[in-house]
Amino acid sequence: MAALTDPITLPSGLVLPHRILKAPMTENLADADLQPTEAHERLYRRWARGAAGGLLITGNLMIDRRQLERSRNIVADARLDVARLRRVREAAADSPVIAQLNHPGRQTNRFLSGRPVAPSAEAGAVRMMGLFAAPRALRAEEVERLVRAFGESAARCEQAGLDGVQVHAAHGYLLAQFLSPHVNRRTDAWGGDVAGRARALVEAVRAVRAATRPGFTVAVKLNSSDFRHGGFTEDDAEQVVGLLVEEGVDLIEISGGTYENPALFGEVDDLRGSGSGTSVKEAYFAAFARRVRDRAAGVPLALTGGIRTREAMERLLADGVDLIGLGRPLAIDPDATARLVAGDPGRTLRRYTLPTVAGLAGESEWYETQIGRMGAGLEPDPGLRPVVAAARFIGGEAVRGLGERRRRARAIAALDAR
Repeated sequence: MAALTDPITLPSGLVLPHRILKAPMTENLADADLQPTEAHERLYRRWARGAAGGLLITGNLMIDRRQLERSRNIVADARLDVARLRRVREAAADSPVIAQLNHPGRQTNRFLSGRPVAPSAEAGAVRMMGLFAAPRALRAEEVERLVRAFGESAARCEQAGLDGVQVHAAHGYLLAQFLSPHVNRRTDAWGGDVAGRARALVEAVRAVRAATRPGFTVAVKLNSSDFRHGGFTEDDAEQVVGLLVEEGVDLIEISGGTYENPALFGEVDDLRGSGSGTSVKEAYFAAFARRVRDRAAGVPLALTGGIRTREAMERLLADGVDLIGLGRPLAIDPDATARLVAGDPGRTLRRYTLPTVAGLAGESEWYETQIGRMGAGLEPDPGLRPVVAAARFIGGEAVRGLGERRRRARAIAALDAR
């Protein structure tokens, strides 16, 4: 049985000194040209200080500036300032850094795009406070271009000195949309059965492998389920894990849910405990991780979602999970990893939310604001009111998203003219 303080070597050869990683969270700190900033450097310097050398996974580097998840995402396209991203990597010092690569698909808010894209149009707009417009279906040649973009973005991350990338296929973003039969109604080679729906993910992984050197870590974030009728199921996910093992990925991080069914926040009724004493409020996706442990063969599994205490972490490691992902705890307590490695029992976080669907935006923005404070060189503020955070989300995205559409359009036109 692995201990929390045991090192682990990924198949890529990347050595991690213990079993806790910083899970990806949206940072929203790029400049108006969607480039890395000094705020990112300060943030990763602060996280590294409390990581005890552990793995840091960034949040949401976009592969295409035509569609953003948030108004201040870094975009790792041909306009990326690689030197700036290298400075972010250097700020993390001895902590390995993996960049999460993503495309939002239909989960890009209407302030950023009046016509998002998706595998199919039939599922319609994301149903969340009217913040999302109805998508159009991607053409086959567009899918091929986006798959290539994952590889091109990974190559730029490698040039910047990062240790690897994580291909995001969870939480209802584009690759997860391809996996879901609720969203993916295609009848061509990019749809149909599980293998067809997983093709975009598999081809993205292959594109990353082809564009980077041996030893560059290639990870995948995968939903255990969409937690919706007619969506991506645990049976589907188990088959996809098998496909990823065949592709030789180096790490699979397990999560779940979408914007409409936010299991990643523990907000669905179908979540179950691990069956080994871990509470429902911790380790939301532990049962699935246990289910696919043998299917994953020699690929390490990371589990993220609701894990707060050392006791729960040790039980998960005993169940066969290899790495523990902490996200929101490190937004409010960036030294938590170092304390846990030193023997601290951990603690349950207070919930920062509102009693409506707006609460999900408020809760997410509450933690994002803490990330922004660290990017500004400040410490997190536990006293921040969630209603203030929700207002910042709506106001900030509206002002930046709508106000900078022309700037983004000019940048896209310049890329298209190359």
